[in-house]
Amino acid sequence: MNNMHDIWGQRFFHYVNELQKYMRYVFTGHLAIVFMFAIGAGGYAYSEWLKEVPVTFPSVFIVSIVIALLLMKAAPTTLLKPADIVFFLPLENQLPSYMRRSITWSTCSQLPLPLIAMVIALPLLKATEVGTGTDYLLVMLLIVVFKGLFVGTEFNVRIANHDFVWPDRLLRLVLTFVTIQLGLTWSPAAIFIGILIAMLYSKFWDKKAEQFPFPYEQFIELEQNRMMRFYRFANYFTEVPHLVGSVSKRSWLKIAMKRSTFKRKDVQNYLIVRTFIRTDDTFWLWVRLTALSALGAFLIPLPIVSFIFVGALAFATAVQLILALEGGVEFTMDQLFPEEQEKSQIKAVRLLVRKLIWLQAIILLLAALPLYGLSVTPVLIAAVALIVGEATIRLTKEQMKDI
Repeated sequence: MNNMHDIWGQRFFHYVNELQKYMRYVFTGHLAIVFMFAIGAGGYAYSEWLKEVPVTFPSVFIVSIVIALLLMKAAPTTLLKPADIVFFLPLENQLPSYMRRSITWSTCSQLPLPLIAMVIALPLLKATEVGTGTDYLLVMLLIVVFKGLFVGTEFNVRIANHDFVWPDRLLRLVLTFVTIQLGLTWSPAAIFIGILIAMLYSKFWDKKAEQFPFPYEQFIELEQNRMMRFYRFANYFTEVPHLVGSVSKRSWLKIAMKRSTFKRKDVQNYLIVRTFIRTDDTFWLWVRLTALSALGAFLIPLPIVSFIFVGALAFATAVQLILALEGGVEFTMDQLFPEEQEKSQIKAVRLLVRKLIWLQAIILLLAALPLYGLSVTPVLIAAVALIVGEATIRLTKEQMKDI
């Protein structure tokens, strides 16, 4: 039987292949365009805003809380499988070696996000005259050290006292926030003090975890939930065979559902509307993209940037909804009717997506009013979303038939 070192390497290789298998469907030309416009619009708006930001702006507070939140959740990626409860027992003395590799990988994979957030925050800190170059480098060092310590700490907390996971996260959140806040406003010594406290705290849980057996079930469930979140995300772009989607009745949206009739032409409209409202993945996809668009319309002070931002998200909304609603291959009772089921389904999907784009545009119009007032700009923002959404529906028509 292979040792733990070989087993982890094999599983990591399989894990990377699994990510690549689905990510190639995620990062298609469609999403690349959305990212390009969204990042460009956000970067331009951010740079323009920095020219006018007052020195009294609470940049330290915002940077500290954002980085603290990004460092707070540090769940380890163990790559464990249900069968390991049995098959790992003969190799349990080698389990620490396996877990060290898991913790190292978890640390490295979770580091980019807080580091990128800090890099983005540097111009804001400089614009508000907070800290020096040395302070910024020390905060970068703090992020790296804290992430490594926090992943190990959460791993040990889950072994010693699973019920303490969220209190532990809150404690680490407060420690990170206070350390960065004091390090940038008081003295760099605060960063070293914070690191020392984090090391002592991590050592405490390390010693405590040695007194308990390894909880296989807990870490296997954690790993399964983590992969299920990835599969749900990938399912927005391509069909994931082993993903079982969740549904909710959402009776509060009954008013938006058509009543069933005996007219055969209404079959697809009836089914598609209910599929959208009651399928959690599809429904919350539209809610998230609409909320993000509304937030951009509410916060971005430059009309041209706002146009680009809402246009990119309207494009993403239309494309992903069409893929989600037309991509299913499940058997439904309407397939028993002697009619052109595929053609009527496509027509019903386009009609629903068109209505959702209109609803999104109305929400954008209302969201832009507080910033731009009663002017033509909110109307143009809504119009951009409508035009881009409608163009996307029409231009993807032929492509969707072949999927």
